Amino acid sequence: MTSVRWLFNATLLNDGRALATGGMDGGVPLASAELYAATTPTYNFAGFFRPIDNLPVLNVGNAGRAIPVKFSLGGFQGYSVIASGYPASGQVECDSSAAADLIDETVTAGGSSLSYDTSSDQYVYAWKTDKAWAGTCRQLVVKLADGTFHRANFKFTK
Repeated sequence: MTSVRWLFNATLLNDGRALATGGMDGGVPLASAELYAATTPTYNFAGFFRPIDNLPVLNVGNAGRAIPVKFSLGGFQGYSVIASGYPASGQVECDSSAAADLIDETVTAGGSSLSYDTSSDQYVYAWKTDKAWAGTCRQLVVKLADGTFHRANFKFTK
């Protein structure tokens, strides 16, 4: 269809497509239907960037501080780039053989939040860590809206 369909009925089909029926086009009733396939964006992920080192490095930082999680998606893609429920973290075994690197940058944050820095073309997620994580290792998991997962490991001190 080359024109805009207004006031239509939409039905979500079991295969994820949407069926649009009826509606109006410039005040003219429509007796047609169209199928729409939902698309998932795909991002050109790059990162993580300083102060986080990528796997297999174990990032060492103070529990209770906010850590800037920096990554790029090849330009600004909006603020809905992180999947619902993410970033998330879970406790993992501390790998004493992994190279360790001290986190040399933290940010002030009342809570976790996402921003975008146009000058560096980087998203910055201020990850608020918990003081109770002191003495543990955790893996941060960032799931993007395109379904890809990106991980980094951390060891938290007091």
